Amino acid sequence: MRYPNRTIPETFLHFAAPLLHDLSSQAPEDRAQVALKLSFTTWHTVIFADVLNDHRHLDEIRRLMADKPEAALLMEQLVTRKRALFADDERMAGTWEVTRTEDGVNLRADARDPYSLPRDPI
Repeated sequence: MRYPNRTIPETFLHFAAPLLHDLSSQAPEDRAQVALKLSFTTWHTVIFADVLNDHRHLDEIRRLMADKPEAALLMEQLVTRKRALFADDERMAGTWEVTRTEDGVNLRADARDPYSLPRDPI
């Protein structure tokens, strides 16, 4: 498994920065959580597609967003961001929690090895 020398929370906050940047410091914690959920979902679908060669999740998300062009564009931008800036990071996140602090968003998360996940046969 490949990953850079930084924690998974640091990596995800950097990955999700374009979404989190638009949140004011007064934005409720749940808005940050929604932005991070979209980021985690996109990250994981790219890991499944590019690392594990399983495109089903990415194909399904694209199908579900077909009638939501703004959401689909945002998701595709995140897919491109993952592939362009974070291709060397194959970690997935397991349990995670986000809280608001005086300094912004605090993220706690644990890293998972995608190769250790159970695979359903197809």
